[in-house]
Amino acid sequence: METESNNDQSSTASDFPLRKTASEPNLLKVRLKQRVMERRCSPMSKRHLPPSLKKKLLSTCMPPSESPPQEPPKEFSPPCYDPGSDNCQGHVLFSSPSMPNISLAAHHVLSPPDLSEAAVRAACTARLGMPLTGQMLPGTLPFYPSLPAIDSEHEDNAPLDTISELQEPTTAVPRGVIRPLGRTQSSPLPLGHPLLEGGAAVPPQTLAIQPAPVPPEENEQRDAEVQGTEPRSIRPLSRALSSPVVHLGAPGPPTITRRRASSTPTTGLAFDSQMLKHACICGNNVLHPEHAGRLQSIWARLLETGLVQRCDRLRPRKASTQELQSCHSEAHVLLYGTSPVNRYKMDISKLGTLPVTAFVRLPCGGIGVDSDTTWNEVYTAPAARMAVGCTIDLAFRTWTGDIRNGFAIVRPPGHHAEPQQAMGFCFFNSIAIAARMLQKEHRVHKILIFDWDVHHGNGTQEVFYDDPRVLVISMHRHDDGNFFPGTGSPAECGAGAGLGFNVNIAWSGGLNPPLGDAEYLAAFRSIVMPIAREFGPDIVLVSAGFDATEGHTPPLGGYRVSPACFGYMTRQLMQVANGRVVLALEGGYHLASICDSAEECVRVLLGDAPSPISATELTRPPCPNAVAVIQKVIGIQSMHWPCLQEIAKTATCSFNDALRNEKEDKDTVTAMASLSMQQSAASVLVSYPRPPEISHS
Repeated sequence: METESNNDQSSTASDFPLRKTASEPNLLKVRLKQRVMERRCSPMSKRHLPPSLKKKLLSTCMPPSESPPQEPPKEFSPPCYDPGSDNCQGHVLFSSPSMPNISLAAHHVLSPPDLSEAAVRAACTARLGMPLTGQMLPGTLPFYPSLPAIDSEHEDNAPLDTISELQEPTTAVPRGVIRPLGRTQSSPLPLGHPLLEGGAAVPPQTLAIQPAPVPPEENEQRDAEVQGTEPRSIRPLSRALSSPVVHLGAPGPPTITRRRASSTPTTGLAFDSQMLKHACICGNNVLHPEHAGRLQSIWARLLETGLVQRCDRLRPRKASTQELQSCHSEAHVLLYGTSPVNRYKMDISKLGTLPVTAFVRLPCGGIGVDSDTTWNEVYTAPAARMAVGCTIDLAFRTWTGDIRNGFAIVRPPGHHAEPQQAMGFCFFNSIAIAARMLQKEHRVHKILIFDWDVHHGNGTQEVFYDDPRVLVISMHRHDDGNFFPGTGSPAECGAGAGLGFNVNIAWSGGLNPPLGDAEYLAAFRSIVMPIAREFGPDIVLVSAGFDATEGHTPPLGGYRVSPACFGYMTRQLMQVANGRVVLALEGGYHLASICDSAEECVRVLLGDAPSPISATELTRPPCPNAVAVIQKVIGIQSMHWPCLQEIAKTATCSFNDALRNEKEDKDTVTAMASLSMQQSAASVLVSYPRPPEISHS
C-alpha cells in the first residue's frame, strides 16, 4: 500500500511540479485554454506537435506564480507599458484577419499583467469566438500616437522602449517554437503608423527604439513657437473625434514641396511621377520614342548631381478644364482631358467640329490619334493635364517672385497641340496655356515665347498669330516644308494686330551639312536677342526641346547642337525680363543628350557659369545654307524690327569674329562720341563772346 502511494506521488510530481493547492481548478482551465489554442491556431502553424514540445508550451503558458522557483518566467518580448500602471487600458487592441481592428475603450479592464501570451490569446479567442491569428505581444501591436489631451492620466507614465514592426523578424524566437502569423501581406497598415507619415521608406534602424515622449508643457511651448513662426495652414482631419484613438498632434511637414531655409528666391522645378504612366498599351518603348524613360533619366541626373537639392520643388497639380479651354476648344478638352466615364456622357454632336473624332489602331497593337501620338485610356489625360498644371504654376510663381526662374520637367510635350488638334506627341499646349493664364490672372502685358525645339511649334504659332502682346520666335528645321510639321516658313509673320510678332528662323538645306553650334549662335546673336531686347518682355517662356542635339536620327532632328549651346542661350535670355525665365521640356529623345542639356540649363538657371562651347564651333563661320536663311529672315523682319539692319553684316561671321567686330564698333562709337564732345566743347569756347575792353582815356 505504501508502495502504491509512493508511485501515485511520483506520477503526480511528474505531472505537476508544484504542490496541489486550493487553486487546482485554475490549472484545469489553463489546460482547457491550451487545447482550445491548439485547435484554433493559425492555419500556417503545425497542428500535430511532438509531446516534448507540447510540454514546453505547457510550461510556458503556466502563470509565473505556478512555475518552479528555479526557472524564471519566459517572455517573448519586452513589455510595452509599465505593469504597475493603469495606462495600458487605453491602448489594448484585439486584431483579427477577418475583422477590423477593435480598440477597446478606456473602461476596459485587462487581465493581470503577469499573464503569459498564451493566456491572453486564449482569453481573446473566447471573447471573440473565432480563431485569433495575430500576436498579442506588445511589440507587434499597431502604432497609435499618444493622446495627452484626452488621456490626462497618462502624463506621468512614460512607456518603455518597444520593438517596432520592422524589427519583428529579427527578434529572437526560441528554436522549435512555431511563430504564429502576425500580419498578412495584404492587410493595410493601421492609421497613424510611422510608415504612413513620411511618405517614404524608413530604415529599420531608425525605428529600433521609440523616443521618450516629450512632456506636455514642452509640447505646448514648441507648438506656440511653430505657430508664431510659420504661416497658419488648414489642418487635415486624420480621424473622427469619436474614435478611441485620435491624433491631436501638430500636422507633419509637407513631403512634396521642399521649402528652403533661405528666403532668397531660387530656381523652381516641376515634376510628378503621374506623367510617367502615359504610355502606349503595347508596352514597347522602342517603337515609341516619346516614353517615360525621358523624364526618369532627366530626373535621375538632376538628383545624382545634387541640383534638385539646390532648387525649390513645386507641388504638382492638374490643370482645370477652364485653364485648358483658354487655348483649346471645349470639344478638344472633353475628348482628351476627361475620364472615360465623363467622356461617354458628353454630347457627341460637340465632336463634329474636331478634325479627328476617333482614335485609330496602331501597327504595334495600341491606339492613338495618329501613328506617333499614342493614347492610353486611363493615364494619358491625367498626365497631359498634370504637365499643363505644372507649367502654369511654375510661370505664376516666377512672375510673383516666389522663385527666380524655373524648369518644368513634363510630358507629354505640348507645342504641336493646336486649339482643336492633337498631334506630334502633344495633346495640350502647356506653354501657350501658361502664357494665356498669365495674361488673364496676372495682367502680364508682354510675353516672349522662344521655341528652340528642332520641330516648329505650330500650335503655339496658331494660338498667338494675331496677338501683339505675345512675341513668338521659333528656330527649327524646315527644309522648305518637307520636315515635320511642315509649317513655320520665314514668311509667316503674324496677322492683324499681331503682324511682326511671329518670327520663324526656318533652317533649310537638309543635313548637308548638319547644323551645329556655329549656326545656332549666329541666328541667336543676329535675330533672337536684338528683337528680344527691343520688345522688352515681362517674362520669357521657353519651349525647351533638346532634339537638335547630337544623337538623334534624321527623322527626329539630325543636328549636332551641344548642351553647352543651350546653356549659353539660357544665360543670354536671363539678361531680359529681369531674369524671369521659365523652361518647359518639349522634345528630345536621345537620353544621354537630353540629360546633359537639361543639367546644363538647370545649372545656368541656378547661376552657375555655363560650360564652354567648343573652340572649333566658336571659330567656325556658319554654313552657307544657314547664312542664306539668316539673311532672308532679317530681310523680312527688318520692316517690323529696325534693329536687325545694324547687325545684318555680322551674319556671315563666326562667333569670335562677331564679338571682335562688335567690340571694335563699340570702341569706334565711343571714340566718335568722345571726339564729338570735345568738338562741341571747343565750339562753345570759341562762340563765347569776349568781354568789351574798358577804355581809361
